[in-house]
Amino acid sequence: MNRKGKRGTSFLEYALLAALVGIVGAVGVMKYGSAISEFFSSLATKTSDVTPK
Repeated sequence: MNRKGKRGTSFLEYALLAALVGIVGAVGVMKYGSAISEFFSSLATKTSDVTPK
């Protein structure tokens, strides 16, 4: 295999890997988005009462 063909293959592999990471991230946000939002809202409520003195 020549250098140009290998370079194209590497690009395709990285593109597929990036697409897979994006899909997994999107599915995770859709599935756990509300739970993550509730967690950070709860955390914000708990820390809002703490003020430096």
